[in-house]
Amino acid sequence: MINAAIIGLGYIGKVHLRTLLRIPGVKVVALAGRRREPLEELAAQYGIPKVTADYRTLLEDPSIDVIHNCTPNHLHYEVNHAFISAGKHILSEKPLGRSSQETGALAKLAEEKDVLTAINFCYRYYPAVQEAAVKVSREELGSIYTVMGSYLQDWLLYDTDYDWRLEQSFTGSSNVIGDIGSHWFHLAQFIVGSQITEVMADLKTTLPIRKKPEADGTYAEYPVKVEDYGSVLLHFANGASGVFTVSQLAAGKKCAIDVQVYGSQSALRWNHEQPTELWLGHRDKPNEVLMESPQLQQAESKRYALLPTGHPMGYHDAVYNLFTDFYENLHLKNQGKALTIPLPDFWEGHREVLITEAILQSHREKRWVRVGE
Repeated sequence: MINAAIIGLGYIGKVHLRTLLRIPGVKVVALAGRRREPLEELAAQYGIPKVTADYRTLLEDPSIDVIHNCTPNHLHYEVNHAFISAGKHILSEKPLGRSSQETGALAKLAEEKDVLTAINFCYRYYPAVQEAAVKVSREELGSIYTVMGSYLQDWLLYDTDYDWRLEQSFTGSSNVIGDIGSHWFHLAQFIVGSQITEVMADLKTTLPIRKKPEADGTYAEYPVKVEDYGSVLLHFANGASGVFTVSQLAAGKKCAIDVQVYGSQSALRWNHEQPTELWLGHRDKPNEVLMESPQLQQAESKRYALLPTGHPMGYHDAVYNLFTDFYENLHLKNQGKALTIPLPDFWEGHREVLITEAILQSHREKRWVRVGE
């Protein structure tokens, strides 16, 4: 049995908790967060023996093997560094830190401490996305010419919409690029099997003054310094070009992720609003739509299609697929065996921050910027 603790029990922390309850051989033994009362309610509901308001009390607990870091952005580096130093394996939310100096240091420390790491880039674990990556790797699309897409939301459409992600002291130097943008360019790189090497960005803070709610029910004007919109031109290491747009002010769009890949022979498209489908585009024959299927997908990807064809999987299942891969690798590691399943580890999380920093620099300097190493 592998024992896990969850730090931070907001929306995403509860997703981690409910997913871990589905993973064989894993037991949640501790919850940590600022508000003790709701944690105790969760602990009683799910039979979790330990609750603490101070995550540091878990650092030297020998019964805890894995930490799930679900805290807000500004705490990611602090929590990750503390538990890696204590020799705990970590599955963290993104970004890993507020700068590439922090994220690079974490990835290096994790290697030195020989701990298993992963970052919750869960969208790549939809079966149709896994199938898309296999088709590209098998050169079914031919040479990759263009990668296009977007990630659109509307939860910050009004000036009375407010969240900690709008405050630099919590979110860091970027809002929409570092948040949903990093999910998009992680997906794009995973599908095409090639890294983004250069960017040209145009960012915007559409609503520079927002109304922050006060305790008495009134609003105070708050100047916003982070972006809520961005469009970015891309160059990939394999010679492909691309472009993506992200916005949190796109009315009607809740979690609309769109990735399109165009090659010399054919094309594909995956859209999160139809997550079970993979569109395949052709010039000389009718286009196709492949539905996720353990019968129809290729060997490398069908292991992620957990239900019979026609029974749609969803977001929680994508998270489950990631967690399953993580814990299967951990079981192999504990047995002294080679790790066989690729994961979005802390080095990948570090690279997503490098891309975000290059995008911010490009916007400031109005030029193409190469992604750092």
